Amino acid sequence: MAASEARMDTLSNNVANADTSGFKRDERIMESFPEMVIHRMQRGESEEIGELGSGVGIDENYTDFSAGHFQQTDAPLDLAISGDGFFALETEEGVRYTRNGSFNLDADGMIVDDYGNPVLGEEGPLQVLPEEEVHIDTDGTVYTGDLEVDNLQIVDFDDPNQLEKIGESLFAEGEAAAVEADGYSVQQGQLEGSNVEIVREMVEMIEASRHYETNQRSIRAQDESLQQAINEIGNLR
Repeated sequence: MAASEARMDTLSNNVANADTSGFKRDERIMESFPEMVIHRMQRGESEEIGELGSGVGIDENYTDFSAGHFQQTDAPLDLAISGDGFFALETEEGVRYTRNGSFNLDADGMIVDDYGNPVLGEEGPLQVLPEEEVHIDTDGTVYTGDLEVDNLQIVDFDDPNQLEKIGESLFAEGEAAAVEADGYSVQQGQLEGSNVEIVREMVEMIEASRHYETNQRSIRAQDESLQQAINEIGNLR
């Protein structure tokens, strides 16, 4: 029941973020507990009659890094990465990474995310002239007017599953090792949507709910059986 409840929480979070740009869905990986061998005692002798499962628990939380669908917005600071890689952001806790390319300008001309975290280029936080048009090539080169500013810092990892999901579509490096990103292209005026498929998540939510209810009924039946046995034994004359 606890495993089904944890799975339901994860699925609910996926559904809640179905419209969050760059969101990557999570899955709960279940692990079976060891099975117990059942014996029957008869006339002082033990006879093996089978095995009994002892339930399942949460083994790990897995993030699906498959790409979401691209959405055309035509906003000059909406960016999407086609291929592998992450945008790098400077936060109060250090550098964090995201696939959510919904950026804008602050009062100082810094390119920031929705939470005010500066977007990093190869030479540091990206700053442009607010009154000039911003253009970004597919290789990540940033121009303000005719002036080349810097290149977006696009980072990839040897094993993205080692990244730590910390909320707000951000990832911390965790145990993952950064590697040079290649084979990507930056799409200006587009956003990558979440990779959540609502129908799939709803079907899995129904499945998790039924698993929970089945186990609940099983526990209730066992409890009633034990209660009846105790009452009958107590009434023996």
